[in-house]
Amino acid sequence: MLDLDPYLLRAFVSVADVGTVNGAAASLHRTQAAVSLQIKRLEELLGAPLFERSSKGLALNAQGLLLLPYAREILALNDEVQQRIQGQRMEGRVKLGVVEDFAATRLVEILKAFRDQNPRVQIDMLVMGNRQLAALFEQDKLDLLICDAGIIARRPVLVWRERLLWAVRADFSVNSAEPLPVIMFEANCPWRERVMEALANPRLRWSIACEASTLIAMIAAVQVGIGIGPMLAATIPAGCRSLDQAPELPAPVDVDIGLYVRPEAPTPARYLSEFIVRTAGIAGSASGIDS
Repeated sequence: MLDLDPYLLRAFVSVADVGTVNGAAASLHRTQAAVSLQIKRLEELLGAPLFERSSKGLALNAQGLLLLPYAREILALNDEVQQRIQGQRMEGRVKLGVVEDFAATRLVEILKAFRDQNPRVQIDMLVMGNRQLAALFEQDKLDLLICDAGIIARRPVLVWRERLLWAVRADFSVNSAEPLPVIMFEANCPWRERVMEALANPRLRWSIACEASTLIAMIAAVQVGIGIGPMLAATIPAGCRSLDQAPELPAPVDVDIGLYVRPEAPTPARYLSEFIVRTAGIAGSASGIDS
C-alpha cells in the first residue's frame, strides 16, 4: 500500500509554488539538500518523475499536475485534524487582493465559510482593477491575489474560466439601423482587448457609447440604458438581462481568472488559498509554478 508522507508532500507543494528548490528550502526552513532528497523520495514512492528540470527551474509535468491538487487537500486536512485535536485555531493576518467582479459574487460565500472555521484569521481585502492588483502583488504587498491570469508572469495556483455576457436594460431593443452602443472597459483593463475581438464581426456595426472604469460604473451605465456592457452573469443587476445571442450580435467573452500565492506568504494565507481551491466549486486547472 502506498503511504504519502505529508512531510514529502509539503516539500513537493512548496517547490511547485516557488519553482525552485532553493526557494522552497527557504520557505520551509530546510536545507536545499533536504528538499531535493524529499522530492526524490516522493518520486521514487510514486514511481514517476513529477517535474521537468531546466535552467529556469522546475516545472510540473503531467504527473506533477495530477498530484498537486491531491497534495494540497491532504496537507489541508492534515493541518485541520492537528488543530482540532490539539484545540488550536489558525490565526494571523492575510492580505488578499481581488478583482471587483469576483469580489462581488462567489468570493463572499467562500470567505464567510472560511471565517466561520477560522475566526482568528484577519483578512485585509483590497478590491481594485486587474493591473493595479498585479503591480501590488509583484511588489510583495499582497499575500493572495485573484485577478486576470494573463497579466502576471508567475503561474497561478488555480486557473478557471469566466464568461462575460452582454448585459442590457430589460427594455433594451436592438435597432439594426443604428450602430450598437457599447459600454467599454477603460483602456487600461486587460479585458478590453478581448471585448474588441468579440466586436470584430464584419456584420456588426457598433460604437463606444461609454467607458466604465469600475463594475459599479458598468452597472450604472447598463441600468441607465446607455448600451450593452460585458458583465459576469452573477453581476448583472436587477431590471437588466443578458442580450440574446445571434450571428449579427457580439458573442460572449471568455476570460481566465487566476489564484496566486506569494512564495513567502504566511501560513494562514496558504491555508486560505487551499481552502479556496477546495471549496470554490470552480472547474479550473491547477498549475502551481511561480516562475
